[in-house]
Amino acid sequence: MTIAVDRATTRYGFVGPLLADPLVEEIIILGSLRTFVVREGRKELLPVVTTTVNVRRIADQLLAGTGRRLDLANPIVSAQLEDGSRVHITGPPVTHPDRLNIQIRKFVVRANRMATLVDNQTMPDHVSRFLTAAIANDETILIAGAPGVGKTTLVNCLLSEVPPDRRVVTCEEVFEIASELPDITQMQTREAGLDGGAEITLRDLVREALRQRPDRIVVGEVRGPEALDLLMALNAGCAGLATLHANSAADALEKMVSYSILAGSNVTVGFAERTIAAVVGYVVFLRRTPAGRLLEEIVEVRPTDHGTWTTHNVYTTKRRATVPDTTR
Repeated sequence: MTIAVDRATTRYGFVGPLLADPLVEEIIILGSLRTFVVREGRKELLPVVTTTVNVRRIADQLLAGTGRRLDLANPIVSAQLEDGSRVHITGPPVTHPDRLNIQIRKFVVRANRMATLVDNQTMPDHVSRFLTAAIANDETILIAGAPGVGKTTLVNCLLSEVPPDRRVVTCEEVFEIASELPDITQMQTREAGLDGGAEITLRDLVREALRQRPDRIVVGEVRGPEALDLLMALNAGCAGLATLHANSAADALEKMVSYSILAGSNVTVGFAERTIAAVVGYVVFLRRTPAGRLLEEIVEVRPTDHGTWTTHNVYTTKRRATVPDTTR
């Protein structure tokens, strides 16, 4: 049966009940055409009919009080709602003139302890103990995988294992990391004002984090030249924890090189490779499977005498008799 929705019945219109539904992880509104939700990892089309005007009204309600705006000059907006959910909106001229797209990733705490990830079969117990020991030993860990695979969840779980005497500074575009550490400072970026000034980028935050004498710097998502700032900060003696989108652990290392050289024409591939080899300890790769989220691979990064790295599979779910080292 089709449900006609012509006016907002709650603060966020028909989106309100979806935000209140604890099983809904993600909401995708493609203008007035169709609406999808993701429940427990499965996407489904909703029988919702609405109008372009109503979608715009919902977008304005979602952004109200966030300090973000959607207009012709700023057609792409990311913000955080009061409950921690992250909303991403794209409108004209980036999209079709009559279409405004809204995507909401709800802040659903599936796990905040490593033991929970073992219970839900994301990883076996011995892998959980290995990562816990790596965190306690101040190793730098990169967490890679596709969007929505549970990278931030793993970050939260790993932060729960950070020794209480460590100082942690986090840098994010929108607050998503949740931690109860006694000594933690959390920062997020800021868009430019109406005059085009006062912007605070992820690169700015990483550089500022180093001035706060951290034992560990956490970057919510590396996807640009801030990779170089992070590597330089880690080369100053502190540990790191960061996520990035990649198809494998090896791809994650390659992307860190690519992101680093985006920071300037004077940054060479060789310099980025040497720095990565010097500071990165492990890369963890997560994958979404029909059975749920799965930690598929842990790769150790070892520096070589030639200024590059060699990788060794510490753990993999792939059935292979031997796992050879891969030298860059």
